[in-house]
Amino acid sequence: TMSLLSFAGDQGYSDRLSSISLGQGQGPIAEKKLAEATKAGAWLLLQNCHLAVSWMPKMEALVEMFDPNVIHPDFRLWLTAMPSPQFPVAVLQNAVKMT
Repeated sequence: TMSLLSFAGDQGYSDRLSSISLGQGQGPIAEKKLAEATKAGAWLLLQNCHLAVSWMPKMEALVEMFDPNVIHPDFRLWLTAMPSPQFPVAVLQNAVKMT
């Protein structure tokens, strides 16, 4: 997380980076922030995705519906997670993985 905050600062996005730690009941909040970020060209960090297993199918559907012609070109979605068999394969396949 600190590395991302530093990177966002280096890129001039400190003021446009928001984060949410996923867990019980955070899915709807994350969904709202995701919709806002895609329109505004913000960066969104969803932390601890492995703790929101029940919300993962919804996140997968939202990511699959991303239309590059509609989403702001500056938008970035960052995810952190521990390895989990419930993590959506489609999201992993369309992501750049960093360790």
